[in-house]
Amino acid sequence: MKTIMLFINGSLGLRVLEFVAQRSEVRIIGVVINSHSKRSPAYAQKLDTLLSDLQLDVPVISYEEDEDVFLGIMSLLREANLGISALFGHILPQSLLEGCSCEIINLHPSLLPIGRGADPIPWAIIEKQKQGVTIHKVDLGLDTGAIFSQRELLLEDNLDAGKIYELAIDLLFSELKSIFSAWIAGEIKQNKQFDAGSTLHKSYELESLRVIQAQEVDTFENFLLRLRALTFSDGRKPLFLDDSGKVWELSLSVLPHEVKS
Repeated sequence: MKTIMLFINGSLGLRVLEFVAQRSEVRIIGVVINSHSKRSPAYAQKLDTLLSDLQLDVPVISYEEDEDVFLGIMSLLREANLGISALFGHILPQSLLEGCSCEIINLHPSLLPIGRGADPIPWAIIEKQKQGVTIHKVDLGLDTGAIFSQRELLLEDNLDAGKIYELAIDLLFSELKSIFSAWIAGEIKQNKQFDAGSTLHKSYELESLRVIQAQEVDTFENFLLRLRALTFSDGRKPLFLDDSGKVWELSLSVLPHEVKS
């Protein structure tokens, strides 16, 4: 039986934990969750409840910038054969990756190399890129590792980032389940990523676009793209700053129009 570490966040992370815990081919030896500043206040409680329901007694580590935390994670990684990162909000540092021999895969909601880094779904809307999901090997680069599985999402143009995110999460979970047995057996061919067509964004870039001013939008199409990209599944919406300095929250509803014959 192989041992596995999980780096998880969000609903997808909990789904991955539940799925892996029920597999007989692996044994979970530790779970790492986002730092306090990056996770929902209720996330640790949801995790505790799930672990209790699964009757799973494993170390749970909150990823903080602390030497003792790093040593704890490193100690577990040295015992692990495999690892899964599911929407984990931190870049695993070189010291951790080079200090272990386990293979870690990352579940990423974009068609890599498009959408490396933060907020790939909103940026794909703004930049008119294809949407999809990728399961890839974690290496020393940012979302640059070899690809195990990739699927495109075929979508209507009226969907906002929140709705696309929910579809991407479902597809990522489905893809993980479909490749899991072959992956842990080492039977999946890895395809090298190339930089052609790659895009990369940092987390601060999107937030700088959240407040829209009338003078900065050049076309109505670009205005719609901004609205779609900034409408999130957690309830966050784009804002509009008018000439008087008042800020308005914007909601988007774009429906297909049926032409009557």
